[in-house]
Amino acid sequence: MKLTNDILTVLKTRIETDGTHLVLTGPRMDPKLYQRVNEVLEAVGGRWITGVQAHVFPVDAAQALTPVLATGQVVTLREKRQSAQYFPTPTAVVQRVIGLAAIEPGMEVLEPSAGSGAIAAAAAASGAVVDCIEQDPGYAAVLADAGCARTLTVADFLTVPAEPRYDRVVMNPPFTRGTDMAHVEHALRFLKPNGLLVSVMSWAVTEHGRKTAGFRALVEARGGSVEAVAEGAFRESGTDVDTVIVTIPATRPADARPTVWPTREMPAVSDPEEFQEPAEIAREIADHLREATRIMDDLARDLALPIARAGQAAEADVVELPEPRQEQLTFDAIGEAS
Repeated sequence: MKLTNDILTVLKTRIETDGTHLVLTGPRMDPKLYQRVNEVLEAVGGRWITGVQAHVFPVDAAQALTPVLATGQVVTLREKRQSAQYFPTPTAVVQRVIGLAAIEPGMEVLEPSAGSGAIAAAAAASGAVVDCIEQDPGYAAVLADAGCARTLTVADFLTVPAEPRYDRVVMNPPFTRGTDMAHVEHALRFLKPNGLLVSVMSWAVTEHGRKTAGFRALVEARGGSVEAVAEGAFRESGTDVDTVIVTIPATRPADARPTVWPTREMPAVSDPEEFQEPAEIAREIADHLREATRIMDDLARDLALPIARAGQAAEADVVELPEPRQEQLTFDAIGEAS
């Protein structure tokens, strides 16, 4: 969203910051203007806390506002939800992730790239002690409001040094350009030796290819499992993206079974002749070639016949040309003629 001049004036002249706290100064603001200013502050992590009479940020408030003031633009939470980078995890998928993770009370659980914390909240409700990492200050503030996290780190997860201290990692990372594979591979480094990771991932990881080969080999080596998420499960979140849930142990279990990758069901074939056996296709090609040869032979015979007069079935008259002269013109003859 491009900021209007009245919003920029407020942000430049009517705020005071103290660490993570921001206070709006001056006379009472027009309610509509305040609503738009508040939307900007929420987008970068600010939340109005009545008890302290200030907007409180998960990071330094002045630092959070710096890019907004420099560019005159901000991506609001509403716009973020509409973008392809963030789709909240639906309740049914959250429950399946928590079930596969087999979380027990007292376990230490990490949710990286936590978004608004749907999975983290469910893990906390199961009795786990949950830590969250979220890059976006706006969503970090939503997480702070939820109160489900023991600690909240505002950072790009891929830059956070790994500590193998967690019993479980549960996550729904961004998918763009295979980012989910990079996030899952990094997240595995945060597990204890007997830990377990459960992640929602793009369907693309199930497909054979150069980009997925290394990740698929990792899942299989760890004795991981993969299951398809029901079609349309994320529709309520604004997308029809196909997904799977991948479960990967920190250490391959002794009783691990081979990984079975889900496959898409082929659509029903309406025309029974649409797919044929190779031998049958070869026979049809040969028949077509024979028919084409016959047509060409008939055409060649027709071209070899004399042309009939229009409207007559009889053969056309043939005009005999005179015999060519037998004598040849010699140089002597030419000389005589000249």
